[in-house]
Amino acid sequence: MLRIFCLLSFTTISFLMRSQVYPLVDSLKHHLRADPKPTFYWTSYNSFMTGRRIGIQALKAGLIFNKRLTLGFGYHWMGRGVEEYLPQEGKMVPLKMRYASLFGEFVFYNKKHWIGTLPVQLGCGKSFLHWKDDGENVKWKEGMVILYEPSISIEYKFSPWIAVGMGYGYRIMLKNNQAIDQNFYAPLYVFKARMLFEELWERYKDKILTD
Repeated sequence: MLRIFCLLSFTTISFLMRSQVYPLVDSLKHHLRADPKPTFYWTSYNSFMTGRRIGIQALKAGLIFNKRLTLGFGYHWMGRGVEEYLPQEGKMVPLKMRYASLFGEFVFYNKKHWIGTLPVQLGCGKSFLHWKDDGENVKWKEGMVILYEPSISIEYKFSPWIAVGMGYGYRIMLKNNQAIDQNFYAPLYVFKARMLFEELWERYKDKILTD
């Protein structure tokens, strides 16, 4: 799956670069000289574990430089769907994973209403088994996880301030929780919706700063 992801990413980027507005080889240093604008958005990832579709939600905030480079941080949590048998409880127990991330996104295509981005993120957090015992939250087999998630996504701007998009990527576990049997290596299918706070900031910043 990782080889397929790399091949599809290369093919997609090669196709979209034919009509891109901005040269991809612009230096990051050049973009970082621009005045940053704030951004905030929600993202939903979908992957498959043990044959089931698992959703991971994320809230992200950051700064956009020159409308090309975004740097920021996020918080991610895994939804229901994966369980592991716990002998001492004699039952299947839900598996959870939560992590914080540092992320970057580079715009390689921007024409009319379409935006192509290359997001990457490095996350660090914990995975654990979770259940309730007499109304109290109980965690078991808690351990650290470190992961790397490269992806590619396409967004469509429905208005000057709202964009929705989708993409694909891969979760690579740099450090796994050895106490849990599940393998978190998985392809990712990304759906996201975001308010373009950078556009709102550009339009109303003078009023906000003078009030």
